[in-house]
Amino acid sequence: MDPAAALLRTLVLLVLAVLGAVSPRLAAAAPAVEGPRVLILHSYAPDFSWTRDLHAGIVSVLDTPEVRARYRVEYLDAKHHDSPAYRARLLELFREKYQGTRFDGIIVTDNHALDLVTRHRAELFPRTPVVACGINDRASIPAGVDDLYSIIENLAHAATLTAALRQNPDTRKIFVLVDDTLSGQSIRQHFLEQVRPLAGQVAIEVLPVQTRDQLVRFARERTRGELLYLLVYFQDAAGQVFTAEEIPRLISGSAPVPVYVAWDFQLDSAAVGGCVTSGFGHGRKAAQTLLDRLGGNQPPAIDDGLQGVTRQVYNYPALERFGIARSSLPADAVLLHRPQSYFEQHRSAILTGLGAVAILTVIIVLLVLNAVKQRRINTGNREILQLNREVIETQLELLSTLGEVIESRSQDTANHVRRVAAYSALLGRKYGLAEEEILLLEAASPMHDVGKIGIPDAILHKPGRLSPEEFEVIKRHTVIGERILHTSDRKLMASARTIALQHHERWDGSGYPCGLQGEAISLLARISTLADVYDALSLGRVYKPAWPRDKVLDFIRQERGGMFDPRIVDLFFANLDELEAIKARLSDPVRQPARDEAIAACAVSTDPAPVSGHPPTPE
Repeated sequence: MDPAAALLRTLVLLVLAVLGAVSPRLAAAAPAVEGPRVLILHSYAPDFSWTRDLHAGIVSVLDTPEVRARYRVEYLDAKHHDSPAYRARLLELFREKYQGTRFDGIIVTDNHALDLVTRHRAELFPRTPVVACGINDRASIPAGVDDLYSIIENLAHAATLTAALRQNPDTRKIFVLVDDTLSGQSIRQHFLEQVRPLAGQVAIEVLPVQTRDQLVRFARERTRGELLYLLVYFQDAAGQVFTAEEIPRLISGSAPVPVYVAWDFQLDSAAVGGCVTSGFGHGRKAAQTLLDRLGGNQPPAIDDGLQGVTRQVYNYPALERFGIARSSLPADAVLLHRPQSYFEQHRSAILTGLGAVAILTVIIVLLVLNAVKQRRINTGNREILQLNREVIETQLELLSTLGEVIESRSQDTANHVRRVAAYSALLGRKYGLAEEEILLLEAASPMHDVGKIGIPDAILHKPGRLSPEEFEVIKRHTVIGERILHTSDRKLMASARTIALQHHERWDGSGYPCGLQGEAISLLARISTLADVYDALSLGRVYKPAWPRDKVLDFIRQERGGMFDPRIVDLFFANLDELEAIKARLSDPVRQPARDEAIAACAVSTDPAPVSGHPPTPE
C-alpha cells in the first residue's frame, strides 16, 4: 500500500476514535409507544433517601424507550403519619382518585404500602397484579393473596462482617447499633440468625436502644480492636425521629474505629461501607418483576436473594483513615469518593488534545510525503506535459485522418472534414460554448460520417439519384457510426458518437434516424449539421456539381426552423465572412477538367440526389 494512503487511512480511523471518545452518541429517535399503566405506592415520603433510591430504580426500568410506562406515584408518608384516622382518610382519598381507574400493575415499597394494598385491593384495584419490594421478612407478607410478588429486604450481614474481619484482622469485638422500631426489631432478629456462624470468631454485642447523645458518646469511647456495625436508627430511646442519614453521619464522624453499614444510603457519611443493600436495586428488581408478570411469565412469589439488590461498596477516605488495604477488599468492590488522577479529571481535554496532535502529526507527515512525491513528479514534469500534448495532438490527428479516409472512400474531398471542424468550432464559439466544448466539437465533428464505412460501394459511389431502397440503406450510416464509436465513454468519443448518430436529425423533427425535434437534438450535432450541409452544397460531389453561393445561402435561409436550429442559422449569417475565409483557406486543389466534366454529367436533372444522404432539395 502507498505510504500516503496508509497514513490517510490511519488518520481517518484516529479521527473516528477521538470523536467516539469525546462526543456523546446520538440515539435515534424512536416512535412513541403506549406502555403499561402502573401505580407506584411508597410507604414513606420522598425526603427519605431509601424511598428516593427505590423510586429511581423503578423509574429506571419503566422509563426506558422499550417500556415507556405511564405511571402514577403516591406517598403514604407513614414515618410521620400512621394513625388509624390518617389511614382512613387516605383510603377515602384513594377511593375518590382511582374509582374506575384501571392499572395494569401496582408496585408498592415497604410494608405499610403493602398492607394497605392487600387489605383494599379488591375494592380499589381488583384483579391487578402487585409487586412489593423492601419488605422486611416473609412473615410480613399476608397469606392467601393472589397475584402478589414480594422482594424481601434480605440484608447481607454475614458478608459485611466477614469482609470487616478480613480487613481488620485484630478485631476483638463488634458492637451492633439498631433501633427498636418494628423494622429495627425484625432486622435485629434476622441479624442474630445470620451471624451465628461468626460467634466463635469474634464477640458480637447488640446494644440496647440509646438516646442520640448516648450513641455519640459510646462511639467516641471505642478503642482499637473494636468495630461498629450500624443498622437502622430512625428513632432513639427518647422517641426522637431522625432522617436515614443523620445517625450514620454522627456515629461514623465520632468513632475512632471503623464503622460498617448495611444500606447504601448510609454511605453518605464517614462509614467504611460493607455489602450494602441498594434501594435502587430493589426498585429495579420490582419493576423488572412486574414487566415479567405482564409479559405472560410467572415470576417467583417471594424473592429473598441478594443478587441485584446488594453490592460491596466502600468509602475511599475511610479506608485511608483506618489504613485498610485495598487488596483486602472483595474483587467486585466499588470505591466511592476516590480522588481522580489528573488524567481522569481531564480525560476529555487530554484525549481531544492528543487527538489534535496526532491529526496534525499525520497531516504534517502527509504533506512531507506529498512534497517529496511532488518533487519527483516535477523533475519529469516538462517531459510528461510534452508527452501529454503529443498524445492529445495524435488523438486529434488520428480522428481527423480517419474522417478524411471515410470522406475519401465516398470520393469526397479530404479537406471537407477539416472545413467542417473549423466551421463547427467557429459557430460553437459564437454560440457561447465553453472552450472545452469547442475543442470537443472541433475534434469530434470530422467523425460525423464514420458510418459510411459500412455502406456498400455501389450505393456510396452511385453517380445518379438514389432509389428509395438505396436511400434507406445509406440512412443507416448514422446508426453504424454510433455503433463504431461506442467503444469508449470518454468525452471525446461520446461527443463524436452523438454527432455521428444525430447529424441528420432536423429541427422540425422530420430527420432520421430517431426523428428528434428541437433541443432534443444535441447542440454539437445541430452545429455540425449546418457546417456539413454548407460545405457539401458549396462544393461538388460525385453525384452533383457545386451550388452557386447565393443558392446555398438561400437554401440555408429557407431551412431556418426546418432542417436547422434558427439561432445557429442567425449566427451563420452574422459570421458569414469568417466562414468563407475558412473555406478559402482550406479549399481543395483545382479539379482536373475531366473530373469536372464527369461531375457535371452526373447532374441529370434539376432535382439533385441526396447530399451525403440528405433528403433531396429543390434547385
